[in-house]
Amino acid sequence: MDDRTPRIEDIHGLLLSAEEVAALAEPLRTLYLSLPPTLSAEEIERVNRGTKVVGGDYVYRGLEFAVPAGVLVPGGTSEVIFDALDDGLVETRGASVIVMGCGAGVELVLARRRGAREIHAMDIHEASVASSLASFERHTGPRDPERHHFLVSDLFSALPPGRRADVIVFNPPANPLRSDDPDLTRVNFSGSAIMVSFFDEIASRELLAPGGRVITVLSNASNLRGIVGHALRRGFRPEILRRKTWPAPYDKILTHLLSFTLSSTL
Repeated sequence: MDDRTPRIEDIHGLLLSAEEVAALAEPLRTLYLSLPPTLSAEEIERVNRGTKVVGGDYVYRGLEFAVPAGVLVPGGTSEVIFDALDDGLVETRGASVIVMGCGAGVELVLARRRGAREIHAMDIHEASVASSLASFERHTGPRDPERHHFLVSDLFSALPPGRRADVIVFNPPANPLRSDDPDLTRVNFSGSAIMVSFFDEIASRELLAPGGRVITVLSNASNLRGIVGHALRRGFRPEILRRKTWPAPYDKILTHLLSFTLSSTL
């Protein structure tokens, strides 16, 4: 971030109207209303002040990852998803899995080690895709090109037509602040728009297999209510799998691990 006053996107346009909230069936109405409002721009800037893409070594539960410069080194928020995969809260055994924003490649390694049938690793950043592939082969052996696909892609643009997934995982850069640094925008400050496009593409391209689900992590440092509201409008049914709080100076951050399934009736 630069030293100017933090700039925040308009977070109100995606929020459900009072009429839309009233029309929600339970327990979706209660879930939506339980989501915390977005923190102020100053609070969001304070907790994101240390975001860097300088690379480095990263270890998750004994697994070592060498993260090159330009690729985000995973932090605590990423580990909310890692834990869910590694502990089996999000089951990937026998599943077709898409990891969006594959970055350092941790999700891919965990999904493969737990028996994923097929994996698509996708990222808009070529170096992140290369880093993911290196990590994947380091920890799981040579990839099978028929089952393990590594694609440079703006969201799902490079996914071949007709592919469907049982699990789609995404730790999005949905922070609503604006940055003049393109690397920081890519890894952290893409705002709600990236999640709007994400859910729109999944719905319009029918990317979820029957019974499939989207797993994502969002906090009140993003437009949490607005993003969930948009997903509801597109026919997704949300479920909160875990909530996580943090020690100071991150004690105002309320992180939600969310699962979304497609439903014709909300």
